[in-house]
Amino acid sequence: MPREFFGRKKRLPVLFGFWLGLAAGVASAEDAVCLSEDLTVRRLEPDVYLVVHAFPWPANALFVLMPDSDAVLVDTPYTDEATERLIAWIREELGELRIRAINTHFHRDNLGGNGALIRRGIPVYGSDRTARLLEERSDVTLHLLTDPGQARYLEALRNSPLTPPDRLFGIREGLLWRFGDDSVSVFYPGPGHSEDNVVVYFSGKRILFGGCLVKSLASRNPGFTGDADMEAWPGSLRNLLDRCPRARVVIPGHGEPGDLSLVRHTLGLAEIVWPAVH
Repeated sequence: MPREFFGRKKRLPVLFGFWLGLAAGVASAEDAVCLSEDLTVRRLEPDVYLVVHAFPWPANALFVLMPDSDAVLVDTPYTDEATERLIAWIREELGELRIRAINTHFHRDNLGGNGALIRRGIPVYGSDRTARLLEERSDVTLHLLTDPGQARYLEALRNSPLTPPDRLFGIREGLLWRFGDDSVSVFYPGPGHSEDNVVVYFSGKRILFGGCLVKSLASRNPGFTGDADMEAWPGSLRNLLDRCPRARVVIPGHGEPGDLSLVRHTLGLAEIVWPAVH
């Protein structure tokens, strides 16, 4: 099956005009498909797919095809069920691939589907700190679902227990994966949204998955701060800019992708706006 093929799932209406202005030249929303009412896959450019699971809050994951039938999944949907659906779609539409996954921190919107991946024999990498925090702290998402209208989400998440990554690495050491002449680096710029937020940089494609350390341009507040280090957040963003000055596309944990302006936008919020209101 060619990588450009999008099959029989329901296509989304054109809602993503933001991307039309990006120099990255990504594809339009005609390349987006709904795998369920709350799970969407959108091709950003050849071999690069944004996965959005709104359960109930939209959260981003990223699937990237690498040389020689390898692939990297950054973060997972909220649940094992949604992750099973995603992997089934990948294998149906993109073929059999050697997939490895990475969790960028310990919250459910980053690793809620680990159980499904591990059962399928897909290795899931996470830092030693992510594994420790997952063991020590409760599933915060459950405590945030207080609206009676969110009852179905609460029930589903209670029935989808969290599973830690099964391949641990030292957070300070990070990871470097090589795929032919291409490489992917996982590194820790410092605390911010959480103590363990790592980022993933695809050097050949110049794509940076900033995760929840980076806010979308539409964001004005820091979101959930129960595990955040607000004082360290600006310095971690500066480290990120120093480490990835040539990043072409930046993926935040929630909201629309963009370029390095997302990191600078978040830095401005962290330095000026958030301290004034907290």
